[in-house]
Amino acid sequence: MTTAINIDDVSMTYTTGKVSNHVLDRISYEVQEHDFVSIVGPSGVGKTTLLRLLTGLMPPTSGKIVIDGKAISGPPEGLAVVLQDYTRSLMPWLNVEKNLAMPLKRLKVPRAEMKVRIDEALEEVGLGGQNKRYPWQLSGGMQQRVSIARALATRPKILVMDEPFASVDAQTRFSLEDLVLKIRADYGITTLMVTHDIDEAVYLSDHIIVLHGKPAKVSDLVTVDLPFPRSQVQTRNDHRFAALRTRVYEQVQGLASTEPEGA
Repeated sequence: MTTAINIDDVSMTYTTGKVSNHVLDRISYEVQEHDFVSIVGPSGVGKTTLLRLLTGLMPPTSGKIVIDGKAISGPPEGLAVVLQDYTRSLMPWLNVEKNLAMPLKRLKVPRAEMKVRIDEALEEVGLGGQNKRYPWQLSGGMQQRVSIARALATRPKILVMDEPFASVDAQTRFSLEDLVLKIRADYGITTLMVTHDIDEAVYLSDHIIVLHGKPAKVSDLVTVDLPFPRSQVQTRNDHRFAALRTRVYEQVQGLASTEPEGA
């Protein structure tokens, strides 16, 4: 197996004037190529901070993050991000096609290839033929599909998602979860996702990193040994799903003292 991301002894402290806030404490984990890894923990534990470090938006106070063998010092090549709030990530004055074209222009993708990528990405997320519609003409779930398509059009090696389905209703959420499983099967992109939804983490992931404490440490590393393909009905009714959900919930709530696997 090839290591795609190595989080090596990473700590993060915010300092404002004389006040310091130690958020993350010596986080270490290796993400293998093609794996889907979720990061869960209580609100305010530092999940999004870890995601910002992973995307190179800010450096850790100590430790390092290595992607494809290179320690990152800024946003790494081959990494795409899907955010929670699609209303802010999509430009309402641009149609779907032009929204997808934005990162491709920065990458200097030739016009002919750009069209191919845009059409392929929209087909992948079930929005083929919607190129000329505007975000405000689409439902919330469709807008998030556009955000995912925009990430796919860049053909990333790594996809990072920050609470990507938190702003949609439950039924749409299930549909988008299954879309992510389809993308995983079709592309095999290494994916990291922050979520508050424990069931979602179990349903989508190969592995789950549980953060807990102040400052946050890794309280558990959970391997999700559920078979593929997964189903909203069969998988969620599997007794192993229930056991994994309970284990993660107990760790998030600080009710268990399970040592991380391999600790």
